[in-house]
Amino acid sequence: MQSSGKRKDFANPFCRSIILSVGNKWVILVVLLFVTLNISARVTPLGQDPDWSKLDPFQNLWSLESFRSELKNIYCPRESWWKPWIKFEPGQVLIRKKAGKEDWYILQCLPISKGEEKDQNLSVPLEIKTIALDPGHIGGEYAEMEGRSFRMGEDDFVKEGDLSLKVAKRVKDLLEEKGFKAILVRSNLKPVTKRKPQAFEALVETWIKERDFTNLPVEEIEILKRKRREMLFYRVSEIHARAKLINEHIQPDLTICLHLNAAPWGDENKKELVDRNDYHVLVNGCYMGGELAFDDQRFEMIFRLLSAWQKTEQIFAEKVSVSFGRKTGLPAFAYKGPNALKVGNTPGVWARNLLANRIYQCPVVFMEPYIANSKTEYERIQLGPYEGTKNFGLHPRLSLVEEYAQCLLEGILAATGK
Repeated sequence: MQSSGKRKDFANPFCRSIILSVGNKWVILVVLLFVTLNISARVTPLGQDPDWSKLDPFQNLWSLESFRSELKNIYCPRESWWKPWIKFEPGQVLIRKKAGKEDWYILQCLPISKGEEKDQNLSVPLEIKTIALDPGHIGGEYAEMEGRSFRMGEDDFVKEGDLSLKVAKRVKDLLEEKGFKAILVRSNLKPVTKRKPQAFEALVETWIKERDFTNLPVEEIEILKRKRREMLFYRVSEIHARAKLINEHIQPDLTICLHLNAAPWGDENKKELVDRNDYHVLVNGCYMGGELAFDDQRFEMIFRLLSAWQKTEQIFAEKVSVSFGRKTGLPAFAYKGPNALKVGNTPGVWARNLLANRIYQCPVVFMEPYIANSKTEYERIQLGPYEGTKNFGLHPRLSLVEEYAQCLLEGILAATGK
């Protein structure tokens, strides 16, 4: 559950945690920390130095033009973002392996890529048999720590991790009825990672020592340290643990990350439900310059591009977006900032670089339907499961979980031609 309109997807994900949890007085400090990280860091938190030899199987499979087209139209739309890291020379692409060093991986290209010789029609049905369902966040007792829990008055708490798991379980049942193999990445309200916030104490102490916090009160430094430990646990370590499960064990044809969106509160001190309600669907792409400064993110972008997963992601995202628009009657959300790129002509389908859709080594589609703190969806969430439909305004609606699941099923069936 995140606010699409004001969300800042910095390469260092700690930035947003501090802003949300501590307050506006930290905004300038956090931005400065982000700049420092971009200059000094080589890999993202808990990331690994990339093994560039993993790109060797892609030698002589792409043409320069097809590579350049994917880079520009999907993965990095601004030349100023990729130019320090990627060079085009006759018959080859050079990718800088380490920031600040003249050490380049050389990708040999063909005059015409094998991919260009194939039918590029995005309406071709997908060959998908195994689908991993990844319920966003953790929920349960961790929801407050994650910043994914709220309620109005004495109502039941709205916890994104709980809701996404309910949706995933319902989608699993529907898919299995249609003959798909559906596997839950998270099956309960517990983290997949075995590591706890305390496991990152040494990393956080090093992080603090590398930065000048001498002007901050001790109690505020302790808040920073606690938030940093928690973020490394629930956001970074958790996603890396899920990636290991997906990449090494499930090995699906498609992963669907299930989330619900939220809008900014008009007044943090006097929270009121909002009128806005919409949906959107994300594929991987739109890597910004600061993100490509990290060796692991740069490698992961190139690996995804060469793996040619984008076509599968876009087909599915477009079919599901159409399904959500038709079945819910909601408008498609449109980004305004540089951290997202519109792909294709179907409303609601955008490319963004997120940790999950970057390190899960398969086609990944990231769902962000509904505004959980909107008047309509909050009421539906409070009602819980119910039979048939209920009228909200002039519109009969299924329960939120059932509608979400049915929209996904319809999109999957349309994408696979079933």
